[in-house]
Amino acid sequence: MQVKYAMSSPPASVSPEATLEEAARHMADAGVGALPVVDGDRVIGMITDRDLVVRAMAHGLSSRLRVEQVMSGDPVTVAADTPVPAALHAMRSATVRHLPVTDDGRLVGMLSLDDLLSYLSAQLGELIAVVDAVRKAAHSSRTR
Repeated sequence: MQVKYAMSSPPASVSPEATLEEAARHMADAGVGALPVVDGDRVIGMITDRDLVVRAMAHGLSSRLRVEQVMSGDPVTVAADTPVPAALHAMRSATVRHLPVTDDGRLVGMLSLDDLLSYLSAQLGELIAVVDAVRKAAHSSRTR
């Protein structure tokens, strides 16, 4: 299966000119822990709740500081048609919990580790239902 079936869309995002306070408020309003930083519709960075705490607040930086001064630049992204296992591998390799999803370089969604776990759990549930149906059919044919 592909990332486009597990991602959250439309994605919340923030501009590099936004303040850290605006980014934090946007995260809270959207109920997310990370925001892609976009210039137009191109992803140029990521800012996470951890960045706000560890990179900014822990060092006494002003909440009026611009996102571009704290964000991680050049983030790992995945295409919407990327297979889910490849996206999981990308997360693990980059040690990140959120990936911007792009289509021709344009931001179209976000994929979080939570999204993947929910998606994979649903897939596992469907697989269990199929296995149970096959077992019942096999048991029924043997008792006839």
